[in-house]
Amino acid sequence: MLKNRIFGTNVSFFYNLLYNDTIAGGLQMTKKKELVKFSIEMIAIVAVTAVVFTKIVIPVKVDGESMYPTLHDKDTAIVNALYLGKNDIKRFDIVVLKCEKLDKDIIKRVIWLPGDTIVFSNDKLYINGSYYAEDYLDKDYIEEAKERYATDLFTNDFEVTLGDDEIFVLGDNRLRSADSRTLGTFKYSDIIGKKGVIIYPFSNMKFID
Repeated sequence: MLKNRIFGTNVSFFYNLLYNDTIAGGLQMTKKKELVKFSIEMIAIVAVTAVVFTKIVIPVKVDGESMYPTLHDKDTAIVNALYLGKNDIKRFDIVVLKCEKLDKDIIKRVIWLPGDTIVFSNDKLYINGSYYAEDYLDKDYIEEAKERYATDLFTNDFEVTLGDDEIFVLGDNRLRSADSRTLGTFKYSDIIGKKGVIIYPFSNMKFID
């Protein structure tokens, strides 16, 4: 009787052990499948993100004060990387450009397009003989900057006529900007992004237009 109990107990023990191993093996297989599925999903997300952030939008970090107060130093933005042809870039668009002279990307505002004749006189902008009010500039900051740097003009007087494939860009902070006045004109092929949105810091979040 005792032998039968021991035998029965052993059978039950080995049965339970085999059953538990089978269950554990099944769980491990399930976990492996879930891990493989998760890995594939993550690879797909990374691949899609890489395409999005190189072909559709690009991340940009503002370096310096040349666009202040429109954009702030260290602002992080996402800008559109599509539709950057001649018919897509409009006067006064904010764009990201490749700048060979500075060996980096820069953010500026397109002021003049190919064929334009530009005149700045007494802080007033004339394009092909017509006056343009620069409403995108902060008038209070202009007065503050002129006082700070002891100058009568926010934008020095000059005149330029552009060639067929030339665009002229300026920083909104004219007294603190390296732009086409010193770097020369740019081409459409130099533009790698336009417009977009500030995403960080959160206190500066806004559309760039």
